[in-house]
Amino acid sequence: MPRKGENIYKRRDGRWEGRFIKSRRLDGKINYGYVYDQTFREVRKKLLKKKQEYSSIVSNSAGYQGTVSNWIRDWLNGSIMRKVKPSTYASYQNKLTKYVAPYLENIPLYQLNHLKIQELVDGLSKRGLSTTTIKTTLQILKRCMREAIHRNYLSTDPFYEISYPTTLKKKISALTEAEQKIIEMEASKQKNGLPIVLALHTGMRIGEISALKWTDVNLEKREIVVSKTIQRIPFPHEARRTKIIEGLAKSTSAYRVIPLNAKIWEVLKNAKETATSEYVVGQHDHFFEPRALTYQFKKILSRIEFKNIHFHQLRHTFATRLLEKGADIASVSALLGHHSVKMTLDIYIDSLMAQRKKWVDQLL
Repeated sequence: MPRKGENIYKRRDGRWEGRFIKSRRLDGKINYGYVYDQTFREVRKKLLKKKQEYSSIVSNSAGYQGTVSNWIRDWLNGSIMRKVKPSTYASYQNKLTKYVAPYLENIPLYQLNHLKIQELVDGLSKRGLSTTTIKTTLQILKRCMREAIHRNYLSTDPFYEISYPTTLKKKISALTEAEQKIIEMEASKQKNGLPIVLALHTGMRIGEISALKWTDVNLEKREIVVSKTIQRIPFPHEARRTKIIEGLAKSTSAYRVIPLNAKIWEVLKNAKETATSEYVVGQHDHFFEPRALTYQFKKILSRIEFKNIHFHQLRHTFATRLLEKGADIASVSALLGHHSVKMTLDIYIDSLMAQRKKWVDQLL
C-alpha cells in the first residue's frame, strides 16, 4: 500500500519505488516516471525533485494557465464559499489578499513550488508577523492549493519541508487579585461596566458578550448559555470595508453552559430589571459590538489610570483565578470553550506550575 498522499510503494525486493507524472498523451492518458531507493525518505526526496522538474509540463497539459492570484480568487468564489461560515470566508479572503498576494500574485500557478512558499514565509517573518499568524495564513493557502493538486493543476505539494520561524510564546498576562479588585470596583460604578464584570466572572470572549441575550440567561438555574458571537469582519474588496456579523459560536466546543456565581448572578438580576434591549449589554433594542465594548473598557480604565490592559486579559484572569483555587484543567477548558484540554494546558502552563509546586511542598 502507498503512504497516504504519496505515490510511494514498498517493493517486494525491499526497495522503495516512487511514481511521478512525466507527461500526458493527446488522449489524456498519463506517462509515468519512476525513482527508486532503499529508504522511503530518500525516495521522497528524489520524487519531489522529479515532480518539480516536470511540473510545468504536467500543469500546462492540465489546462490551468492562470496565476496564483487567479486561482485563489477562483477558489474563494467557488465551493469554499458554500462550505464555510461568512466570518470564516472573510478571514480567508483577508489573509490571502493581505499576506499572500504581495508575494505570489503574478506567479503562474504551475510554477508554484516549495522555494516560493519558503520565500513567502521568510517575507512575512521579516514584516514582523507572529508565527501564529504566518502558520494560520499558510494553512489557509495550503487548503487552497490542495484543491489545485486534486484538479491536477499542480503535480507536487509546494508545502513540503517548509521551515517556519521559531519565536517564544508570549506569556498570558492575567490581572493580579489587587488589580482585578480595583477594575471591578470601578466597573460596578459605571453604566457600561457590566461587560467587564461578566468577563471576569464567566471568562466569555468579547464577541460572545456582545451577542449574549437575556433569553440565554437563566437566573433560576443560575447559568448562562453561550451559543452566539458578534464580530466585525473585514471585506477589503467591498464598498464597506468591514461588516458586523452575528453568528453561531466559533466552534462546537465554544457552545457551552456557564454557571453563575453569587456575585454575577446578583449583577445580572439587577441589570435585567432596567434592561431596554434583548441584549444583555445592549441599549434601546440594540447590541454593543466588540469595538464599542473595547472603547468603553478603555474609558473606564482611564478613570483609574490603568494602561496596557486588553479586554481579553479579563478572560485569562477568570481562568487563572480558577486554577489558583485548585480547579481541574478539564473543567477550566470546558468553561473557556477551548477545543481541547491541550490548548488550555499550553496557555496556562505557568499558573499550573505554581499549583504543582504548592502541592509538592505539601509532601514535606
